[in-house]
Amino acid sequence: MKCKFCGNDLPEESKFCPSCGAPVEPEEKQEQSEQSTEAKQQENQNPYEYGVPGTDNGSAAQNENPYQYGSAEQNNENPYQYGSAGQDNENPYQYGSTGQNTSADYNANNGTYGQPQKPINGTTYLIFAIISTLLCCLPLGIVAIVYACKINSLQRSGDYAGAQNAAKKAKMFTIIGTVAALVVSIFYIIFAIVIGIGSSDFDDDPVSNVVENVIEDKNDSKKADDSDKSDKTAKTTEPAAASSGLGTSWDSYTVQINDKVLTFPCTKADVEAAGLSMDTEYTAENYMVNANEYELVYFMDANDNEIMAYAINNTDTAMEVKDCLIGGVSVDDYDLENGGLTVIFPGGLQMGASKDAVTGAYGEADDTYDGDSLSMYSWYSDDSYYKSCEIDFDAESGLVCTMTMQNFGQ
Repeated sequence: MKCKFCGNDLPEESKFCPSCGAPVEPEEKQEQSEQSTEAKQQENQNPYEYGVPGTDNGSAAQNENPYQYGSAEQNNENPYQYGSAGQDNENPYQYGSTGQNTSADYNANNGTYGQPQKPINGTTYLIFAIISTLLCCLPLGIVAIVYACKINSLQRSGDYAGAQNAAKKAKMFTIIGTVAALVVSIFYIIFAIVIGIGSSDFDDDPVSNVVENVIEDKNDSKKADDSDKSDKTAKTTEPAAASSGLGTSWDSYTVQINDKVLTFPCTKADVEAAGLSMDTEYTAENYMVNANEYELVYFMDANDNEIMAYAINNTDTAMEVKDCLIGGVSVDDYDLENGGLTVIFPGGLQMGASKDAVTGAYGEADDTYDGDSLSMYSWYSDDSYYKSCEIDFDAESGLVCTMTMQNFGQ
């Protein structure tokens, strides 16, 4: 069956022409209409004469041609008259008449039938939606894929407006998903850079990590206590007599405690032989020290003077702290304020010694730090970072206030 207006083939049981949008009547009505048309053509001498002046067929007031084009002010019986204006036509589907619901209006309102639309390539939308899903934002990409898959099916059913709407939503969700993924990626890169800068100096050596952290904590504590140290007058006590077994240079790794000379690393029993005992309230004797790590412990005398020591585990298995070696000591003038405990470093250096005396015995320091109320001088061995000596001076008096000796035996 063909459309009577545009002549194109019509799908079966279609109500409107997909090409021009005109309504389709059943074949029986079309045959009756054709018979009626032939009868009227016979009655009309010139049924197709168009607007000839002075003739009955071309007059504007009386026109018997049912298909006359452009007649005005007449109540034509032709239900499909084309282009008539200002008339009271009975044809509800009259094409082009003013103020009536034409097929074009039906297409705009319903989006089902009407003039041919430019086809939409749903494959393109589907490809971009899949890329957005795989590389960008998964939830929004899936929504975009769903709408992209609807485009071609809607077009095949003649719903061009629905296909355009699906294409618009597929494009929108693809763009939103891509932009969201880019924003998240930028924040992730910035976060990774910040974290990378913060951990760029990380050392995998467990002993190194622990020692460096403790040294940094100790330095921070010293800097925080600088203001307190400045209010305290440095004490100058009578120097104790140095033993002949005490070394002359810092890298002899010897320290005299009272009358006992210790060479690090030494045993816990060697420290106790100097008249000290481990403070088990701070660190229990059965506390486990991991392999190649160390733990801070404290030894005290009868007058509650205190010395900090490094209990080291150089083995490949964990062991109790009481079985670890002592890899060095650190003493502060506050720790000895109760009196009765003598600590002497190599070269006979004690609390209250001057900078000149220290540099004269040990030479120029490998590293120095000068704060507002504290100066730190450090010496290091060439073969190990854990063989070192540190002497701190009170900034106001310029005298020794802290001494640290380390030899972890590595």
